Amino acid sequence: MLITPMLHQGGFERICILTARLLQEKGYQVVIAVFSMEDIAFDITGLTVIDLKLKARKSKLGKIINIFKRCLKLSVLQRKLRTDVSYSFGMTANIANALSFGAGKKLTACHSFEEIKNNLYMKLISRHSDKVLCCSKKMADLVQENYHFKNVYPLWNPCDIENVLRGSAKEPDQDIDYFRTKDKVLVSMGREDDVKGFWHLLKIFRRINEEEKDTRLAIIGDGNFAEYQRLAEKLSLKDKVFFTGLKKNPFPYLKESDIYILTSLSEGLPNALVEALALSLPIVSANCLSGPAEILHEDFKCAERQREVFCADYGILSPVLSTEKNLTVAYKEDGTVLLEEAEEKFAQAVLMLLRDKELYGKYAEKAGKRVKDFSTDNYLEGLLTLME
Repeated sequence: MLITPMLHQGGFERICILTARLLQEKGYQVVIAVFSMEDIAFDITGLTVIDLKLKARKSKLGKIINIFKRCLKLSVLQRKLRTDVSYSFGMTANIANALSFGAGKKLTACHSFEEIKNNLYMKLISRHSDKVLCCSKKMADLVQENYHFKNVYPLWNPCDIENVLRGSAKEPDQDIDYFRTKDKVLVSMGREDDVKGFWHLLKIFRRINEEEKDTRLAIIGDGNFAEYQRLAEKLSLKDKVFFTGLKKNPFPYLKESDIYILTSLSEGLPNALVEALALSLPIVSANCLSGPAEILHEDFKCAERQREVFCADYGILSPVLSTEKNLTVAYKEDGTVLLEEAEEKFAQAVLMLLRDKELYGKYAEKAGKRVKDFSTDNYLEGLLTLME
């Protein structure tokens, strides 16, 4: 049994679906239990999905009641289906799974740095799970250092490379015209969330566009980007920035782009970076906790110690960005945008990659080799070892 709150949009939801298909191919009987089936964004053809009909509630009392109801419903379902292993994704699903009592073995998965900072939550899922899986080695190291748990294991997120390549070859909708121009297209992908640091991205792009006019930016993801659209207007970038909204198949748009940008304040193991590698996109990423250093450099402990722009094995890492959200805009006397020091360094890293054809070609070539380390075969082998 795989457990996830919803199948609306997001990295761990995609991993849940992929895990289900991989296990089915190996002959396992797989059921996906969800708290709500509203706004499903993924193809669930051929999968058994059971709706527990216990969607999120806003009040504190409602949340507490939901925990007990979800645990009870899960436990009854697990016993009815004679569940050998239950494997959950996301905080609310992990809590319900950990406290359930109907499966032979319980695995809980942490996919974000925010999760492992929550002391009470981590103690709960570790104490009541057989194994806690962290999507990066860095996260597993931090959990072991901070909590001294003995049942914590790293398991990299999988990338279905063939599916990414097939998806990139499909005919997209009319929005693709924005990408098919003589301009260099910088792209970033993620839901509208402060942790993605999109205000940094827009300011950084303003500097890039000041120096390289033939550039444009696309942000692919779901959510209300109104405040960022207003920021783009303040930066005089209205015609240079495109918010595509949710794309069930984002890969044709990534394929038509030139550089992938990640300005997140924290991550687990960002799937979008791995998918960008699968499409041979050179990458510039903030060196945030955790994930980018681990994806873009063989020796991630060396990479994460870097405090300047660092040309890693498989992409460029830039110093961490400020966590303080700032939607104001300031300019220098010459009319160019005034950036924070880390934003300026990030912009210069992107400009270096745009201008250095040899470096650009090197990262485009190496991307295809690196992505194989995140293959579904490697993921499934690791998961089956942990399950059995």
